[in-house]
Amino acid sequence: MDGIRIILIVIAALIIIVNLFINFSNIFKIVSYCFKSNTLNQYWSLFFKNCVSARALISSVFAIIIAVIIFIIITPFVLFRRATIGKKTAALIEEGILFEYQDLNLNDKNVHFNSNLESLTGISLTNDLAATGNVKIDVTLVISEIQTKVQAEDKTFSFKAMHNITLNDGKDAIVPVFITIDQKSHPVYFVYNETHKNQFNKINSKLYSRGFKSIYFSILPM
Repeated sequence: MDGIRIILIVIAALIIIVNLFINFSNIFKIVSYCFKSNTLNQYWSLFFKNCVSARALISSVFAIIIAVIIFIIITPFVLFRRATIGKKTAALIEEGILFEYQDLNLNDKNVHFNSNLESLTGISLTNDLAATGNVKIDVTLVISEIQTKVQAEDKTFSFKAMHNITLNDGKDAIVPVFITIDQKSHPVYFVYNETHKNQFNKINSKLYSRGFKSIYFSILPM
């Protein structure tokens, strides 16, 4: 009987150890997610979903204790990263290095873009370009119009989205759209509000010093 008890104890211990290893692996993945997303919002929901089981109560209890300790340890680091990266993002937005777009409902307002496209490239768009307020849709419509016009004039055309340009100060500006017409390249920005307008004015001079003349499509006077 003692031999059977020992075997059962060993088996039970092995099961607990195996479950703890699995839980450690899952907790590590959860911690990795928290650092990548700079948030703790999903820590406990992911933990209870992946690490707690009614069929492994002992392992689950150990996992909860470990999870609490790890949560206490990582909390200040995640919050610090969130605060730091948040400040860096705000600074990038302020400088115009990064543009943020939120969907606007302009469908019933008959809003059109004004642009410096013709003055910089000689390309005049025949159709008034109505703004939808959704930057993805507006980019698609504008690029389609430009491509049609350029190709009709037998010129080459290409474009890139979210293109990086290294500025003279070493920072990388993320340009929403980067077009090339007959080997002449232009950063393209869409301006929907005063923040975008201020950002464009700031980044425009920096891009100009790098040899680029920026094109805007704006619903505001520029």
